[in-house]
Amino acid sequence: MQRILSTLLSLPLLLLFAQTAAADAPALSAEEIIAKHLAAVGGKEALSKFKSRVAIGTFKKEGEPESQMAIMSEAPDRLAAVYVFRDYDWRLVNADGKTVIRPQFPRQVAPIEDKYRQMLTSGLMFNGVPLQNLLLAPGPDVKFTAKGTKKVKGREAYVVEVRRGKESPVRLFFDAETFMWVRSEFGRAEVTRQMRTFTNDVVNQSASETGVEFYVETGDFRDVDGVKLPFRVEMVVTSPILRDRSSGTLVGNVREYKHNVQIDAAMFQ
Repeated sequence: MQRILSTLLSLPLLLLFAQTAAADAPALSAEEIIAKHLAAVGGKEALSKFKSRVAIGTFKKEGEPESQMAIMSEAPDRLAAVYVFRDYDWRLVNADGKTVIRPQFPRQVAPIEDKYRQMLTSGLMFNGVPLQNLLLAPGPDVKFTAKGTKKVKGREAYVVEVRRGKESPVRLFFDAETFMWVRSEFGRAEVTRQMRTFTNDVVNQSASETGVEFYVETGDFRDVDGVKLPFRVEMVVTSPILRDRSSGTLVGNVREYKHNVQIDAAMFQ
């Protein structure tokens, strides 16, 4: 009985401790979070010097050997990513007001292609010049809103919702200690189970669907040309990019970054 009473008496203290721990990350406005992020990665002056950025590395995809990837961006908002799969190259491009995705997704999975287009046009998909410029100099149609904190891979992170015009909102996550950008969330889409090959003949295997949360995560931050950049990039992908599952991830590892280099205009077409 004494042990039970002791436990009951300690509950208020435990609850108080839990509330205190949850409040460890101080409340910050969206503008304060972004300002701390920009300072943590190297400062506005250092970031403003970059007019182009190229990330070259490798990635792993289910059932295939390690392959090559390249992520290129150019001021003000051009972005191109190339993943060299065994049977084809997957290209994602946003430039000059239009997006290009090759190979084109089958009609049956058009909502998935629409989701990738949203991710591309947001400028928040990769740590390139478009993301940098959006945070440095948001336009009049951009609104940032703090949304509290949430854990990313076991670490507390500040959440900032980004709305630009009529585009769907995107949530950015910044580590509560380092203020590195560690995640972008683009919302949910329904994925229908598909056949295993990526061709124009893809058809439904069944009528079953599953909801997938689309996100990009980053990690392994290192100093490059006076700023901190992620050397690990994880992106959600679905069938028909994947053959054996309806959804999964591509995990990329950057080998090197190059700044202010001339990028072939063909890469953005």
